[in-house]
Amino acid sequence: MNLFSIAFAVVVGSWLAIPNGAWSPAPEQISELRNSLEPFVKQQALTQHLQLPKWQNYTFQFQGQVDEGQKIIFVNAFCISPPEQAKLQFVGVFDGGPCFFQVKYNPNKKLFYQLMFNGEA
Repeated sequence: MNLFSIAFAVVVGSWLAIPNGAWSPAPEQISELRNSLEPFVKQQALTQHLQLPKWQNYTFQFQGQVDEGQKIIFVNAFCISPPEQAKLQFVGVFDGGPCFFQVKYNPNKKLFYQLMFNGEA
């Protein structure tokens, strides 16, 4: 492994801001999101009869976006070892079940919506 690889290594459990969003969420908005995401996702998984991996195995990517005129924070979560490019672009995976999910968060309303767990092949 060279120094370039070490500099870009991503640790499991990281929260990674993906560049080039429509806006930049404030630190307190990210803090609110982080504090409320786990209970929301766990409750939704329970209602869908899904078994989540351990929460500490997830890595989270986020970006400020606009959805129907509202500022939202898009979150992409995955429980695999993060690839190096995870700091720069969203990690997309087909299938994989609840190891992978995406959700939108409206920081003004403090509301999660459109949670989607990946399916399984």
